[in-house]
Amino acid sequence: MSNYRAADLLVDILISQNISRVFCVPGESYLTVLDAFTEKPDIEVVTARHEGGAGFMALADAKTNGLPGVCFVSRGPGAMNASIAVHSARQDALPLIMFVGQVSRADLGRNAFQEIDYVSMWQQMAKWVWEVTDANQLEEVILRAFQVAQSTTPGPVVISLPEDMLDEYVFKPSINEQIETPNIGCDTLLAGKAQKLLAQAKKPLVIAGQELNNHEGRVALKAFAEKYRIPVALSFRQQDLFANDHPYYAGHLVFNAPKKLVSILSDADLILAIGTRLGDVTTKGYTFPKAPKPEQDLIHVYPDAFHIGRNFKTTIGIPADPTTFCNHLISMDASANESEKEAWLKHVSSEVKSLYAWEPQTSSDGVVFGNVVNAINKLADKDAIICVDAGNFSSWVQRIFVFNNERRMVSTISGSMGSAIPSAVAASLRFPDRQVIAFVGDGGFMMTGNELATAQQYGANIKVVVSDNKSLATIRLHQELHFPNRVSATNLSNPDFVALGKAHNISSYRITNEECVNSIISQALSEPESALITVDTSIEHIAAFATLSEIIEK
Repeated sequence: MSNYRAADLLVDILISQNISRVFCVPGESYLTVLDAFTEKPDIEVVTARHEGGAGFMALADAKTNGLPGVCFVSRGPGAMNASIAVHSARQDALPLIMFVGQVSRADLGRNAFQEIDYVSMWQQMAKWVWEVTDANQLEEVILRAFQVAQSTTPGPVVISLPEDMLDEYVFKPSINEQIETPNIGCDTLLAGKAQKLLAQAKKPLVIAGQELNNHEGRVALKAFAEKYRIPVALSFRQQDLFANDHPYYAGHLVFNAPKKLVSILSDADLILAIGTRLGDVTTKGYTFPKAPKPEQDLIHVYPDAFHIGRNFKTTIGIPADPTTFCNHLISMDASANESEKEAWLKHVSSEVKSLYAWEPQTSSDGVVFGNVVNAINKLADKDAIICVDAGNFSSWVQRIFVFNNERRMVSTISGSMGSAIPSAVAASLRFPDRQVIAFVGDGGFMMTGNELATAQQYGANIKVVVSDNKSLATIRLHQELHFPNRVSATNLSNPDFVALGKAHNISSYRITNEECVNSIISQALSEPESALITVDTSIEHIAAFATLSEIIEK
């Protein structure tokens, strides 16, 4: 047997699966893997400054690259810091493979230094968790990890690697072909039933979700909507799935979406949910559609039958590939109730366009963040990648920023704060020729802003826009709704974000008033390398569809 270690095998398998970049925080529990990487120039190892940042980078890489994101973290504290990525991968249905260093096999079960039973800890959160105690099983386990992470509803897989196992010598296998998950297609009989029900409807509505958010899916959805002349609403964090300036765009079902949007869409007599699990945010707390029995006919199309009929009684449930389903219906007759559908389409289009309309505003306590988003929307590249953190500031992006057919959105469905800057780093490394803009609040910045150092180290070109209203504004909004004028724990004392940006050798700017918005944004976006814009943001204008005064008065 040659000096071919289990760690060498692991790296070779990653390369065989077309993994060209992994993210990590180094640890002594997988030193042998780090050593194996030194011999493999085909794969880049990106060292993040925190395991949570490494996990978010891996998730963004999965979303933008179409392959599983891969992350390496050390045992104990490292694994705990990375848990946010495992949770987000499950909520977001993104394929993530997390390799975790573990104590030596002789120490398992002894409560050794930083030892954790990862199978017990993550088995309810991950799709699969396995500890490799036999080096001869490593190839089988990793290949299975790739299959499980990508199958049916994608999600996280955690592989625990005892450090002494990685040092063992194994036989070098032949290079494996890339694992591919089968396309489950679409039952033509069920598709025919769906088409007949759609033909009977006079006010149909599509709610489209993440399983369509790839090139083929977006093309199929657009063609389907145009043939059947049907408005399309987008599930949470899928704003780039259907062009926002298309006349059939019916809004984005997000947190705190205006009640009027739901009122407009609730007049539908048929909901066709395609590629979405119909989670609580998208369905406005399981009220649209209404659980357990919707007020409209419901056709639910999703690749994983587990999610069909789970929370809602479906008129027709179709376990199918959403893109295949759309393409199949495109080949069928779409003519029926045309005058009624045309009137419904025009009504939804007009009402939604009016609801999302924006005119610049001013405030005495700072810059209205919508003015900043409006300016960036006009100046950003037509194919910009927009990374959006969690927080009320994001409501301005969701209301004003226009995602056409080329702009992409990277944002966690799980609502994890701190995702935007790591996501922007990964997106820029994956697409170095595209403009990458991260919108982040002051709270989220302080969670992962240290990854600016990672951006600089690896040459990621990112533009970061920080909404600085010195508040955890999402929670502040809820406080004012439930306990008006009783602010507790949500005020922040922030550092100088401009100084922090400059400390990372990043060109940094501050927007202090409405008059300087356009000039500063134009200058920052034209920087050849990374730039940071801090906005002294109004807290009165706490969200895109509400002010503090209005909330308190209610």
